[in-house]
Amino acid sequence: MSEAADPGEVEYDEDTGRWRFKPRGLNITWSSNPDYWTMPEKGTDGPAELLKVCWLEIEGSTPEHLSKGERYALSFKISMTEDTFGWQEAPAFVMAKVGKKGIAKWARINLADVPVGHEMEVPLGKLQFEVPENAQDTTLYFGFYELCCGGWKGGLRIHEAVVEEMPD
Repeated sequence: MSEAADPGEVEYDEDTGRWRFKPRGLNITWSSNPDYWTMPEKGTDGPAELLKVCWLEIEGSTPEHLSKGERYALSFKISMTEDTFGWQEAPAFVMAKVGKKGIAKWARINLADVPVGHEMEVPLGKLQFEVPENAQDTTLYFGFYELCCGGWKGGLRIHEAVVEEMPD
């Protein structure tokens, strides 16, 4: 169904407190099937390209715990190909939650409005969240989804996901 996320495709910049997840550092459902996804070579910065799927499910988690009481933001860098299809009635959602039992924060993304060939960060303004002081589990679990419409869709490129500390 999907290849396991490669921890070697996740980078952390200690100076900025920024995590960068290359496509192979994410769990992308159906990514191991070349009928559905074209994946970049290991160790490269190329995007994962969605050819066609009925449901979109991309997930990740920080390999280390986030700092309690700190504010963070999640975003995905995406673009659409010339042959994009199926997004008109299929809003996508970005989700972030701290801890497996944490409360999820959601942002709705209308991919039909993304200009073809233009790289952009979604959600606009990023999905911001805070790590509770009393959190037992401070691992971030996040995802990019379209699970409801059931129709075929394609033409989405995932360049990276970023989790970064927000300044005070």
